[in-house]
Amino acid sequence: MSEAVGVQIGRVCPRCGREDSVPMIFGLPAPQDQDLAEEGLIGLGGCMMPEHPAAFLCRACGLEWGSHSDPTTDEQALAALLGVAYPDVVRALGTGWRREGPHDEDALTQWFVSGEPEQVAIAVTGPWFVLARPATGWGEDRNARADGQPLFGPDDVLHSPELVAEAAEAIASRRRRSFRWCRCCRRVHAPETFAGGAGICQSCDSAMFR
Repeated sequence: MSEAVGVQIGRVCPRCGREDSVPMIFGLPAPQDQDLAEEGLIGLGGCMMPEHPAAFLCRACGLEWGSHSDPTTDEQALAALLGVAYPDVVRALGTGWRREGPHDEDALTQWFVSGEPEQVAIAVTGPWFVLARPATGWGEDRNARADGQPLFGPDDVLHSPELVAEAAEAIASRRRRSFRWCRCCRRVHAPETFAGGAGICQSCDSAMFR
């Protein structure tokens, strides 16, 4: 299957409130799908495609629920902080937003990132936000990344989404130009995740050479 398997981060079951849901697939399962289902990494929905197929299966309570287009808890939180509806966030900023680091309710500024690998960050302070590059090193000063960046507000999201989208894409484009391919797993990674000058990512280095 093409989509990610395993527990889907930010997908909270509407019945039991647990973040323990895996993606559902429909149709005749391939042998590898059977293996993934036995490991609890996906849910099998049967050979017949229902009119409104559920996207997720909660492993905690068994509920089949949701759609891939539904916002995650972090995306809902971002929309609430900006004071706009989630579709307005998607129109201006796209999808896939998740918190950068652990959630701190007392922090004046809330940080989120989007992209895989991370390509753009957003710092929300009150009704205002700035777009910046994601962190590239441990302990990096977040405020320094936001310094000098244009300030946006809810009106920009609602009435000038193309301007916000252009600013986000400019940052993401610069970030993508720095990505490197790991010669071991053949996947693209951010440069800070590589193990020295070995040309392999830290995950491969840890798995194969430690």
